[in-house]
Amino acid sequence: MKEINVNIGRRIRSKREYMKYTREQLAEMVEISPQFLADIEGGKKGMSFSTLTKLCSVLGTSCDYIILGKSSDSDCSNLIEMIQNIDEDYLPLAEELLQTFIKTISKAKES
Repeated sequence: MKEINVNIGRRIRSKREYMKYTREQLAEMVEISPQFLADIEGGKKGMSFSTLTKLCSVLGTSCDYIILGKSSDSDCSNLIEMIQNIDEDYLPLAEELLQTFIKTISKAKES
């Protein structure tokens, strides 16, 4: 096994578990077999660019993070993941709370 495949697989599995997807659910969304996803997560197999981009899109993360383990300074993937997991009925409340929080930060910076 190549070390890079092991690291990529570990990051994919971690994101999948964080998003609370089963292997079967994620494989279906990415249009690959659960066994192939298991092989990717286990570092046994690599994947095409097409599969990588689908995985990143579904998991709400960047290719940089999956491949290199790095996220950009402006990476909001954790916030996006949290928002995606909120029940639709509570999205307006979450938006209102976030706006209030951002306004509070702006005022604190001005002081």
